[in-house]
Amino acid sequence: MSDTPEADQIARDFAENVYAAYAHQATSAIHPSNEQVLVTRLVEAIRPVIGGSSDGLIRASNAVLDDWESNNLDVRGPRVVAALPAERSISMEFG
Repeated sequence: MSDTPEADQIARDFAENVYAAYAHQATSAIHPSNEQVLVTRLVEAIRPVIGGSSDGLIRASNAVLDDWESNNLDVRGPRVVAALPAERSISMEFG
């Protein structure tokens, strides 16, 4: 049994799914040392909206990605367009 509260695990699962989809479609590789930084920022943004609407998850995730790209001008990637909280899954598209 895990000592991690369920909301924290859900946030981590969403963040990892967002990162994986983003990195897979990004226009430039994300340096491995930055992977954990981006995932952590996603978790921190997503955690407060767990239990709310899927729109909150979408907005929180995309805000982190927008900020990431503003500080990493060579990387562009898709945005979250749908989130299914029960399945901890997301869909992403270039906008």
